[in-house]
Amino acid sequence: MRSRMNTRQRGIALVSVLWVLILLTLMATGLSLNSRSQAQQSRYLTHAAQVRHAADAGVQLVLLALAQPQEHQPWLADGSPYLIRLDDIDIRVALFNESGRIDLNAAGPELLDGLLATADLDDGLRAQLVDAIMDWRDGDDLRRLHGAEYDDYLAAGLDYGPANAPFPSVEEVLRVLGMTPEIYRRIRHSLTIRNPRNAINPLYAPRQVLLALPGADETTVDQFIEDRRRSHEDGLPPPATNVFPRQFLSGGAPGVNYTIHTEARMNTVYRYHLTASLIDRRGQAMVEQVTQESIPLFTEPDD
Repeated sequence: MRSRMNTRQRGIALVSVLWVLILLTLMATGLSLNSRSQAQQSRYLTHAAQVRHAADAGVQLVLLALAQPQEHQPWLADGSPYLIRLDDIDIRVALFNESGRIDLNAAGPELLDGLLATADLDDGLRAQLVDAIMDWRDGDDLRRLHGAEYDDYLAAGLDYGPANAPFPSVEEVLRVLGMTPEIYRRIRHSLTIRNPRNAINPLYAPRQVLLALPGADETTVDQFIEDRRRSHEDGLPPPATNVFPRQFLSGGAPGVNYTIHTEARMNTVYRYHLTASLIDRRGQAMVEQVTQESIPLFTEPDD
């Protein structure tokens, strides 16, 4: 009897020991996983902070460049991307002079239609969007041939109508009837509300804007951009602009409004995009606003 009891007690003790070992193993595993998770989170926060600061550094570098005399500025303000390597972080920077972009509030139907054509939209959709944009920003309730006024928005299930006022931001064009996020993404970086004229300065216009000019073709535009870049780098006068229709061109000194886009990348995981609006008067650049960019300028084909 006593032998059976001893055996039973030893069995219970063994099971208890096994349970204790299992519990200790689980605790150790949990602590190990938690430690690794915390280490990963720490690395993530560190890398995220590094790319944020690197993107901001790109903005500061542009401000330093703009402080140089016009003839000595290293970057051409036509939106061309420049790459800066900082340790293991790539910083891409692009500077836009707003006089080279199409103004949502001032551009006529020809420029708006040309820009939408670069987004591969058919004639009918382009006509609809151009007239809807014009109806949105004008001060009346008269509907253009292909446009949209309040009743059209109501019929589309929307609880608002056109503002009948100038666009306060480029992003508001997303509210125009017929505009989609995909179309907006394709044309976003060619639009502005800080170039108050129905014309663009070809010396600072991005490629898409030049292609939006009536009669422009890829061969002419690409050659002009190459000549413009080479002239800037060599300190020579800019190329002739008579290859484009004169009525849509503005010349002279660059405007005072600029936009900076920067993106910092660390390997393939960490990216941070910034956009900064600024005014540059007599070499004194003043930043008006810095925000995280929702539609990055720098994208890869497989993004």
